[in-house]
Amino acid sequence: MIGTFKTIVRKLELNKNLIEDVLDEVAIETPVKIYVNEKFYATLMAMPNQLQELAIGFLIGDGLIKNINEIKKVEIKDLNVKIELKTEKNFISPKKTILTACTSSEEFLNQILKFEEPIVESNYAIKAFKIFEMIEECIKKAEVYKATGGTHFAGVFQNEELTAFSEDVGRHNAVDKAIGAAALKNVDFQKTVLVSSGRQPADMILKAARAGIPILASMRAPLMSGVNAARILGITLIGFARKLRMNIYSFPERILI
Repeated sequence: MIGTFKTIVRKLELNKNLIEDVLDEVAIETPVKIYVNEKFYATLMAMPNQLQELAIGFLIGDGLIKNINEIKKVEIKDLNVKIELKTEKNFISPKKTILTACTSSEEFLNQILKFEEPIVESNYAIKAFKIFEMIEECIKKAEVYKATGGTHFAGVFQNEELTAFSEDVGRHNAVDKAIGAAALKNVDFQKTVLVSSGRQPADMILKAARAGIPILASMRAPLMSGVNAARILGITLIGFARKLRMNIYSFPERILI
């Protein structure tokens, strides 16, 4: 299976008084370097698959580009993704490594608070039971998680149909890959729902907002920064969406009963 390796582990089940050595699968995390116009941009600690989708989604979520129409060429060699844009971009290479456990920094939160108006103004609405169906569909597709227990997933649904799905060791990477895959299919992000298996801090909300996605639903909890960001940026944020239960933290009018 792509993105995993097999190893011998000792399995203990104390309730069954069982001890045995078994062959198990473990998710792989490896550095993926992204270059923009021949200039190093970032290193992502990610699963080594869907590298084009990962890089494109990351650049959209990071605010460097708005859509794939700004991209002239993508080259992938080993774990290096080189993206050539149609125009020059004035950016200072951050020379940063994005770890799988990253969250929102104080500097990042201050950046979000600069927005005075919502940047997502879609009127798209969806019935609540459809959210649960989307969550379950993604769970069924999460093959690497079933094999390893070590990944997150993300899916983009356009008009209630799954358009892009990704798994990765990091929840940010999974979202980047899903957004990138959807962008390559020229989806109308104004009519989409982003489903995630991970918790939602502010930086995750900003990824959706920059893509123009109006609804973000997660199986997990949001953080306070995520709730505040969703309310500022115009995102309908849903948490704990599982088994016919959900919490809607912002813009509930997009979720119909």
